[in-house]
Amino acid sequence: MILVCPSCMARYRVKVEALGATGRRVKCTRCSHVWHAEPPEHQVEIVHAELEVMPPSDIPEPRRPPPRAQLPVPASSVRRRRRQSLWTWVACFLVLALCLVGYEARQAIAKEWPWLAPVYEALGIAVGEGQGAQPGRPE
Repeated sequence: MILVCPSCMARYRVKVEALGATGRRVKCTRCSHVWHAEPPEHQVEIVHAELEVMPPSDIPEPRRPPPRAQLPVPASSVRRRRRQSLWTWVACFLVLALCLVGYEARQAIAKEWPWLAPVYEALGIAVGEGQGAQPGRPE
C-alpha cells in the first residue's frame, strides 16, 4: 500500500498489516506532519475476462485534434534577441580594441607601470621592440 502525506504529498510504501485493523498515527519524515492512516476498506479483486476480438470494420477511427495554426512570433522577442546579439558584438569589439591598444602601446605602458613588463614577457611579447626601442646592451 502507498501512503501519501496530505501536507507535502510525499509517498511511502507500507504493508497493510502494519496499519492494523483500525489504522494508526503516522508521521511524515519529510515535513513532520502527523495524521491518522487507515487501511483500505476493500481490496481490489482482479477478474479474468476473455478478450473479445472485434472485426476491423467495427473498430472506430481514433479522434485526432485538428492541426493548430502556427502563431507568429511576437516582435518584442525578436528585438530582444537582436539587442543581445548587438551587445555581444560590441563587447567583443571592445575587448579586441583593448588588446590591440595594449599591444601597440606596450612600451608606454611598461614605462608607466613597470610591474606590467613581466606580464608582457610571460605572454611572449617583447617590450623593447618598436620604433622608439632602446638598445638591449648599454653603450
